[in-house]
Amino acid sequence: MDSIRVSRWDDLGDPITREMVRDEIRDHRATLTVAGDVIEPDHPLRNTEQGVRNQVQATCAALRALLPRQRGKQGQLDIGRGLSKNEVVRLAHKLHVGFQLTLAQTADLLNQAGYMWDGVQGEQDFNKQVVHRLLQDACWDDDAPRTVDGERIRTSGRSHQVLQEFEVMAVYGPDDERDHLTRSRDVQNIATAHDHLFAFSFTPSTPDFGLTDLLHLVTTPAPVRTLYVADSSLFPSELDRLVAYRWVEHFGVQVLEAGKSVKSTVEGSGQERVLREVIKTFAALRMHDSHTVIETTRSIDHARAVAKRLRSQAGYSYEEIARHLRLEAIPTRKRSGDWGRSAVMDLVSGDVAS
Repeated sequence: MDSIRVSRWDDLGDPITREMVRDEIRDHRATLTVAGDVIEPDHPLRNTEQGVRNQVQATCAALRALLPRQRGKQGQLDIGRGLSKNEVVRLAHKLHVGFQLTLAQTADLLNQAGYMWDGVQGEQDFNKQVVHRLLQDACWDDDAPRTVDGERIRTSGRSHQVLQEFEVMAVYGPDDERDHLTRSRDVQNIATAHDHLFAFSFTPSTPDFGLTDLLHLVTTPAPVRTLYVADSSLFPSELDRLVAYRWVEHFGVQVLEAGKSVKSTVEGSGQERVLREVIKTFAALRMHDSHTVIETTRSIDHARAVAKRLRSQAGYSYEEIARHLRLEAIPTRKRSGDWGRSAVMDLVSGDVAS
């Protein structure tokens, strides 16, 4: 994608979110068009102070360095592989309906990003027929959240996570020459001293257990409750430290530094507001945080509202409404088969249960 078009500035949210979106677009050398006007990469946005713009750009740069995009198959960018069928269905729906890609294009993009589906011969690539069946037959399961369930994390402190009763701690310490057994024992002692049963050890230079790996870990269902950092000097800069701490806090993880609880030193300031808003949007764009993604467009209530609107305002026939619902990939009540004239008549009359 090399161009984003919106009809008005308000579609991009508040000034901080606008600056963050514009910074992401500039980083990918794409173009932004608002109300028909192409916005130059360095053109100041309205109602945004220079200080806020600088803070947003610095925070975005730190996030991109700490959390670089993952790579899928064939070197393509990973567009957010999840741990459940729900994630694949949501993404396929967004690509096909939201971005208006064909079924074949949707299948190709899913394949490039490393998604697979379980067929009779094991894991297989997607094709347009599989995507069609996926969109028509799949049912959202509220009890099987996607990779990141932001709302439940923020309201329950990760208490819903799988194996959450194990109270795991992630310990980020310096590189050293101690043998693995000695280091593991010391890390476990830190966890035990803070009432945690298990600990994961991370250091700046350990392959697959560096800072980036740690920051990705907290976005998964792994039962990490606490991040323990041995010393603030482990971060390249104070901004990197603040960004890392706000990132894990965003996903319901508490922070201890040298044994003490870390409290925000800029609470209520403009910098703190920028940090939290940018991280919230970054998580939504990169990690598919469900707190910022609305799934109601695949519900029967939504289908009924669309059908009634088309019937009353546009004078659509039942057949035309059925064709529209099929295009929008809204599942039928039985979650199988396509919309037809009789199904739409029942839908409009209210005979179909939500």
